[in-house]
Amino acid sequence: MKSVLKIFICIFLPACALAQQDNLNQLKVKLRALELKKDYRSDKDYLNTLSKIAFIYADSHPDSALLILPALSENCRSSGYSIGEVDAFNVYGNTYQTMGDFEKALEYYERAYNLAEKINYKKTLPGLLGNIGVAYLNQGNYPLALQKFYASLKAAESAGDKQVILSSLNNMGTINFYQGKMNDAEIAYQKTLAIAIEIADTASITLAYNNLGEVNLEQNNPLKALQNLSTAYQLAKLKKNSGILVAVTNSLGDTYFKLDSTQKAHDFFQNALLLSEQQGNARAACKALLGLAKVQNSKGLQKEALANGLKGLQKARDMSQPQLLRDAYEIVANIYEGMGDGTNAIKYFRNFKTYSDSLQSLESERIAANYKAENEFSKKELEFERKTLQQRWLIFSAFAATFSLLVIVWIVNRNRKKLSHTYKDLQLKNIIIEGQKLKAEETLNKLKEAQTQLIQSEKMASLGELTAGIAHEIQNPLNFVNNFSEVNKELLTEMKDELDKGNTGEAKAIANDVIENEEKINHHGKRAEAIVKGMLQHSRSSSGTKEPTDINALCDEYLRLSYHGLRAKDKSFNATMKTDFDETIGKTNIIPQDIGRVILNLLTNAFYVVDEKKKSGIEDYEPTVSISTKKTGNKVEIKVTDNGNGIPQKILDKIFQPFFTTKPTGKGTGLGLSMSYDIVTKGHGGELKVETEEGKGTQFIIILNI
Repeated sequence: MKSVLKIFICIFLPACALAQQDNLNQLKVKLRALELKKDYRSDKDYLNTLSKIAFIYADSHPDSALLILPALSENCRSSGYSIGEVDAFNVYGNTYQTMGDFEKALEYYERAYNLAEKINYKKTLPGLLGNIGVAYLNQGNYPLALQKFYASLKAAESAGDKQVILSSLNNMGTINFYQGKMNDAEIAYQKTLAIAIEIADTASITLAYNNLGEVNLEQNNPLKALQNLSTAYQLAKLKKNSGILVAVTNSLGDTYFKLDSTQKAHDFFQNALLLSEQQGNARAACKALLGLAKVQNSKGLQKEALANGLKGLQKARDMSQPQLLRDAYEIVANIYEGMGDGTNAIKYFRNFKTYSDSLQSLESERIAANYKAENEFSKKELEFERKTLQQRWLIFSAFAATFSLLVIVWIVNRNRKKLSHTYKDLQLKNIIIEGQKLKAEETLNKLKEAQTQLIQSEKMASLGELTAGIAHEIQNPLNFVNNFSEVNKELLTEMKDELDKGNTGEAKAIANDVIENEEKINHHGKRAEAIVKGMLQHSRSSSGTKEPTDINALCDEYLRLSYHGLRAKDKSFNATMKTDFDETIGKTNIIPQDIGRVILNLLTNAFYVVDEKKKSGIEDYEPTVSISTKKTGNKVEIKVTDNGNGIPQKILDKIFQPFFTTKPTGKGTGLGLSMSYDIVTKGHGGELKVETEEGKGTQFIIILNI
């Protein structure tokens, strides 16, 4: 299927080449400011600004453009601003082009041309000729279109107007494309691209890549087509050029269809249909519908394909667009053939053949050849005049050469002296630069050392909090060990007395009590050992070795250690702790000291924020921190939740950045969450997410792979 959205329409408003890049909102703001003036409707600045807005709408929202244009053209006429009226007629033509009403477009372009000629508005005449040619092209009248394009090209070359030269070459390439002369079309589009790059016209560059991609597709080179179209697609998205974006989206649909990637093709055509309906772009909508029909037919979905094909055909009929009518009849004929409906297949194929033959116009080829020859002859005449002038100047140049040589010798001698001074200056600057480089390297090394020290400070800060909690936690098992040791001492004395008395039964009973007490001593001793081991693991650098770890026990341990650590610092601190552990998790391969550090950091932060909220004096507020675990598929989730004040949305994106903290100076380094994020994501390939609601609380979620 060949595109109908490859035409470059020339609209020449004041500074119109930049109009598509203007910010629409800025134009509207400017318009509102101008409306404050007295008699603003006759103010040229106001009318030009309104023209720019209508120009942008004509391409993407033609209905909105039609709301603006009647008043614009009337105000230009009543105020005697004829140039503005010409521009308004141009935008009218562009609007109707987008809507697919080519007869109306031609009417307004011709009105613009006649008025411009009448008022001697020469600057816009080449572009208007090109616009008239575009209208004829869309009507399928290639001979008249070519006449206008060559006239436009000749006028633009005389005026040195590269923008119009570009558009004329592009439009002539499009006629070659429709007539199946792909080599000629490619040459024209390559010239278009070169000029567009030279004048830095992004919209034209994007269109040229799109057109080259479609030529590649017709040349059975879909991979090269995909490369060019992808470039066009990215440029159109980057510059938010909605008119070209929908064209490229359709072209990508055709490319992926040719590559047998039918789902991607379907998605691009569906997206193009949505975009074209939003823009009111009848031509693009028609092409998207025909593309969907083609994809659905290839999948055997003939009913859906026929519905879309007939919709596309109707749109082509409404526009009387011969290229689209040809494509639509071909697709519908193929669908009927696939359905086994020979009668309709033949009927629609005949219509396809009629339109296909009409587009292969011998007359347009004759005109193209004549104009090409005429153009070449004009160029040869200019070349002859140029050579004659060169010969006249050659004699004069010979006399001037001798004098010039003497001047050059003098200049070279002077420059040699300057070069010597410059070389010395350059050497001096190189020495200065080398010194600055050494200073910069020294500063960088100092920064690296400072960073290492800060990270170690963060580790020591969390170790301090952990140590305070450990001091409280380790007291309980030590008390048990001491108490049971005292009891065992008394029991052993009693057992000794009973043995002296010969009461072996009573001695055995006492021995059993001693054994039970020893088991309790052993249990609490191991508990104390585990706490000390945890502290040591937390304090030293990670070994990077993962080991099977009870996640629930790790969470429970650090919850109590964190709580008691804060209690050791502030006796008035109090909070409710809640746990909800999934007992089906089992052991998970992690680096326990690293994940422990993350859990401790999150819990300490949670206790801090609920305490701050409590201190703010809110009535009936109960500070609560909870930690839970859950197994979901092959992942483990650890959630640390608080009912503090939450995190403001404006800083939510910054919380994992190094050195960012909301705590007062001296209360935090700003490295805790950053280190935690790196441990979870880089060290364990997991995720660390945050969910918050201002005024209600925050939840941090650690997700680890089992």
